[in-house]
Amino acid sequence: MIVSQRSKRFLRRAAIVVLLILAAVGGSLVGRAYFWGKRYPSASPTPSATSTSQVPPSPASSMEGSTEESASADKPQTTPPPISRPTGGQRQRQVQPSPTLTPQRVITYTVREGDSLWSIAARFGLDVDTLRWSNEALARNPDLLSMGQELTILPVKGAYHTVQTGETVASIALAYGVTPTVITDYPLNDLQPPYQLKKGQKLVIPGGRRELQWPRPALSPDSPFAWPVVGEITQDYSEKHLALDLGAPYGSPVYAARAGTVTHSGWARTGYGYTVILNHGEGMQSLYSHMKGAWVTVGQKVERGQLVGEVGSTGHSTGPHVHFEIRVEGKRVDPSGYLPAAPPH
Repeated sequence: MIVSQRSKRFLRRAAIVVLLILAAVGGSLVGRAYFWGKRYPSASPTPSATSTSQVPPSPASSMEGSTEESASADKPQTTPPPISRPTGGQRQRQVQPSPTLTPQRVITYTVREGDSLWSIAARFGLDVDTLRWSNEALARNPDLLSMGQELTILPVKGAYHTVQTGETVASIALAYGVTPTVITDYPLNDLQPPYQLKKGQKLVIPGGRRELQWPRPALSPDSPFAWPVVGEITQDYSEKHLALDLGAPYGSPVYAARAGTVTHSGWARTGYGYTVILNHGEGMQSLYSHMKGAWVTVGQKVERGQLVGEVGSTGHSTGPHVHFEIRVEGKRVDPSGYLPAAPPH
């Protein structure tokens, strides 16, 4: 087949047109794919391309303002629940368990019927000692709690201190057993160098604790047993109560009433809470219960007047005291016949 020069030129031009059309169509498809990908990213983007949408907390939960506020306080502030990524143009709240009710600043709580120092501490994620060292009236005797009483509630475990004349950050830190930076770095204290303090200024001491100086009961060497704690008899020995209850401030030291060997030290299943039992030989034992904790171990030998625990309110207890028993040949007897005439208080 013979093709003329004119026909050849026509075919070349037609081929070029076809190639240009194909190139244009292909470029359009690539462009569409590119813009489609930008507009609708895949469901599984690479980690570097992942971003999370966050929404700031509402003004109601803002921490700005004074460091102390009054509260009906059953609803202390909590961290707002997180908000999920956008779905269909709307934000959807995620459902999650409520966290421990912990205030984000210093608040005031009004004691209600049925409250105890322990239930209030648990409610706000604190401990009893924090409530004691934040409220002067409770420092020596938590039993002073009464309905309608207002308590200072801290956002952290520790203490709340009122600055006195001549005090410095260093002296306050030493008194509470913390480093000065623990006080100066805590945001609610709002302290700036050179940390000049004013009388009456309030400071949160995270982790702070104070040790009160408690009097010691006499050793009474002429008596078979010494009083184990400085306090008052709150319940006498009787047929229904085969012990003496000795009321004392929470945390008061409890001492061995007579030299002996520790046969029990720890939690008792009988409702006594933390309990220590000493064997004194000759068929005699003494028992100390409802304590805050036990500071001796089984098998340890202790002397008369040696620390064995601290006053608490553990087990079936209505307030800080020591349930004190003396046992002779396994039988509980009236401790009054073995102790000095009157308890020290």
